[in-house]
Amino acid sequence: MIDVSDALERLAARPVAWPEEVAVAIADNLARSAGAVVDWDDEADEEWLSVLLQDVRVAMVSTRLRLVVSVTGLPDVPSPDAEVISVPSFDDPVIRCDTAVLGQVFGSEGISHILNAGNFSANDLWFATV
Repeated sequence: MIDVSDALERLAARPVAWPEEVAVAIADNLARSAGAVVDWDDEADEEWLSVLLQDVRVAMVSTRLRLVVSVTGLPDVPSPDAEVISVPSFDDPVIRCDTAVLGQVFGSEGISHILNAGNFSANDLWFATV
């Protein structure tokens, strides 16, 4: 299991969001280096930019948190300010996080009703917070 509690607590401790343009640049750089594309509907206020390789999510970049989730093996994120969580795939439920931390970071105590904090995938996180 990959416990992301510490990484998310660090985000909560420095609540300064990065500009949306920084998130877009990071997603674009990741996509370019992996031969992928960025999927994001900014007009719908989506909070995640998805990096897709052959229609499969291989990274996601938050537009408000300094957070990047990516599959192991993707190039390094070009931002020292980012918390980066590496996962073997977006479908494998290998992530866990303290429920209170999830609520604190994503702004809703109700997230624990959507997400099993003890065992979830990166895609589960995306769906629970999009």
